[in-house]
Amino acid sequence: MPKSAMQPPTRAQRAGAAAVLAVLLGGILLPALPAFSQTRAERRMEIRQARRMRARQAPRMQAAQRKGFFARLRDLPPKEQERVLKNDRRFQGLPPERQQKIRENLQHWNQLSPEQKDQLRKREEIYSQLTPEQRQNVREMSGEWRDLRPAERTQVRMALRRMRTMTPEERQKFLDSPQFQERFSPEEQKIVRGLGQLFPDADAPEQ
Repeated sequence: MPKSAMQPPTRAQRAGAAAVLAVLLGGILLPALPAFSQTRAERRMEIRQARRMRARQAPRMQAAQRKGFFARLRDLPPKEQERVLKNDRRFQGLPPERQQKIRENLQHWNQLSPEQKDQLRKREEIYSQLTPEQRQNVREMSGEWRDLRPAERTQVRMALRRMRTMTPEERQKFLDSPQFQERFSPEEQKIVRGLGQLFPDADAPEQ
């Protein structure tokens, strides 16, 4: 074998080989980088979307769980309700004032007519689908409703019942009419507009 073939590559040869290798590797890896980065970006976006979805669903799921227990309980006969409460560890672990409140709610439910129970179930179904902002509005209107005098509540309830028979166009015309604005105070108008929009097929609260 010629002696020159046995000589190690010179520094210039090694540098040239390194440059060729860098070009080859660059040609292989660089086209893959955008796709790899895009995949990671899409994955991060999917994770963020999943987290936002879970955050939006969490209050509704918690409310559904709480409602599920009470819904099952209230559909039982009163004697069976009491038996369940006496044997339910979660209920027995609640503070006495909370237990009393649940019993009062059950007693009130048992005294409702079938039509009133259907209306309440309908409200609960609508409420479970509201956004946090809409739920806050409902809580505010509930407080304002409790502050009304009995005569004012009667007027609001009559207006809501009247609106239930209207089309959306007729309802809006009624709310924009001078008669409506003159007859009802700003607080009453807010309640009628809010409840009429969120619960168009339901009556006003009983209390």
